[in-house]
Amino acid sequence: MIVTHIKLKNWKNFRSVSTDLRERTFIVGPNASGKSNFIDVFRFLRDVARGSGGGGLSKALEAREGIKAIRCFAARKDTRIEIDVTLAEDSSSKMKWRYVLGLKNEGKGSNRDLVSYEKIYDENDELILDRPDKKDKEDPERLTQTHLEQVNSNYGFREIADFFSGVTYLHLVPQLLKYADQMGGYRLEGD
Repeated sequence: MIVTHIKLKNWKNFRSVSTDLRERTFIVGPNASGKSNFIDVFRFLRDVARGSGGGGLSKALEAREGIKAIRCFAARKDTRIEIDVTLAEDSSSKMKWRYVLGLKNEGKGSNRDLVSYEKIYDENDELILDRPDKKDKEDPERLTQTHLEQVNSNYGFREIADFFSGVTYLHLVPQLLKYADQMGGYRLEGD
């Protein structure tokens, strides 16, 4: 599978971005223009999807110092973060999955970082997951985790979790220089 479209709202230095991606997409720009911040959304989804394997939403947010650190500084009135990713088998195929994740800070009480909404659409554009649901409203603690990271909850769309958990980030020039003798055809663990 590949990511064919991504839409971000209030993600790091991007107040709003929506772009199509191809099997080979290059992100080019001057230093400090947001290239790494844009790519970090895929690493973030990887960390969320790893759930019981040392990841999950709380771990992904903790690694980035919480929602307040990843939220766009320009977000004044609507401070919710949104990640909307469309997946397909290849660039010529129609949508297979669409995953939408909204995040917010509780802002009161225990001041937790929470899922404000989580939606999954299938290849027929039918909504198969729509959170918060009745159980979430009865037990708000459930909103500290995504269904993507829970193997008991992601059965019907585990392919999405497997895809995201397999993301590897290679910053080629520094890693090639530092690990040239180790990389010869091998993939380094993690980033």
